[in-house]
Amino acid sequence: MKNNLLIAFLFSITLMGCSDQLERFPIDSLVEETAFQTVEDLQRGLSAVIGNYSPSALVNHNSVFTDNCKLGVNNGGQQLNNLNQILDSQTGGAGLWNNRYGMINDANRLFAAAERITPDASEQADYNNILGQAYAFRALAHWDLLLYFGFDVTNPSAEGVPYIDFVSTTATPARNTVGEVLTGIQDDLTEAKTRLAGATDISFATPDFVDFVRARIALETGDYPTAVSLASSIIASYPLADQSQYFNMFNEDADTTEVIWRYDNVQGFSYNIAGTWIFTGTGGGFVEMSNELFGLLDPSDVRQAVNVDPASLLGAAGANPEILIGKYPPNADTQYINDFKGMRVSEAYLIRAEANARLSQFGPAANDVAAIRSARFGTTVAPLTYSSVANAIEDIIAERRLELAYEGHRYNDIKRVRDVLNVGIERIDADCVDLGSFPCTLPVDSEKWIFPIPQAEINANTNLTQAPGY
Repeated sequence: MKNNLLIAFLFSITLMGCSDQLERFPIDSLVEETAFQTVEDLQRGLSAVIGNYSPSALVNHNSVFTDNCKLGVNNGGQQLNNLNQILDSQTGGAGLWNNRYGMINDANRLFAAAERITPDASEQADYNNILGQAYAFRALAHWDLLLYFGFDVTNPSAEGVPYIDFVSTTATPARNTVGEVLTGIQDDLTEAKTRLAGATDISFATPDFVDFVRARIALETGDYPTAVSLASSIIASYPLADQSQYFNMFNEDADTTEVIWRYDNVQGFSYNIAGTWIFTGTGGGFVEMSNELFGLLDPSDVRQAVNVDPASLLGAAGANPEILIGKYPPNADTQYINDFKGMRVSEAYLIRAEANARLSQFGPAANDVAAIRSARFGTTVAPLTYSSVANAIEDIIAERRLELAYEGHRYNDIKRVRDVLNVGIERIDADCVDLGSFPCTLPVDSEKWIFPIPQAEINANTNLTQAPGY
């Protein structure tokens, strides 16, 4: 009996010891409550939110999937899905989906932590700025997702994307409507602008960053008077770069004359934008500028010198030239770690021009396009005379193709104006069938104008509905 009592006693001590061990955290364990304890910790968290923004998915799809690229002479199988316009639920869109929802999750965790931190008077301004930045970038991330994965941003009742403003590891959200997502985005932008008053650093969100996002949204959703108003406000504060400034903006990352916001690419994050098209170790191109786009770039236009790498082998007339994309050169920063100029005043001119064209204000629309052409040619270019909405939109979209090449716009520009021009993606033969069996067109009614949600997400969350056709 005594032996049994002794065994029971020893067993109970063992259980108590195990329980104690199970309740302990390693001394270096980092959980939410310990990760953020000060305003300085919040600043580090914000660095993760902004630092994790990647332009690569948008730049990649908008260039290679469209008519701005062709198969490179050094291609060894790279980018064939995009060149073949394959967009499926297994791989298509996954990079953008994962990146932007990762940013949103980081922002939401920062907001949750901020509620537990009370800044002192000397920290209040920094605290407000941190939260303002997080609101601005959460809005931008949701907008990118809505624009590419939403069914129709002009229809508030259409299916959008899940709007996430909370932290959860178990939630299985359905798509919100377009209207619900836009409301969330605008609420975030309002909060951001209030908290960012006085902010001027173009490597971060500023009040002009907020207005720029809103101008883009207004153009895409058909609120043309608002697009004109917001774009005009931005234009009043930033000059267009001249030829020298424009060249240095890309060739050296040195000039920011017309930049409203740039992603300040640094060692550590190192988003290698040029790696979309070239071997950044050797400079050889597996994807090149399309023959059609090259033919549209006038030698007197500084955009030819910026977009065409001087190492290109243009060859004899009639031959298939090697046209290397030079917008993100190795010398601009540390070995192809280029800043991404995500918002420039020239885009604001083009937003205003397109919105005015939709309002049949053809004179102002033509003047804005002429202003950009004059800056890029270094001499006064007279405005064209537009005779119809379609005529104006066609010219404005052509100018956007030159001005915003390889900056993440072409696919969505074509998508946005299908209702007016009734044209999808159209490649010339020299950029498709002459190089293999690549498709030359993407019809205006293709399902590929909406990104599929990654199948892994659908499998894990049965509340999500897949886009039509996938």
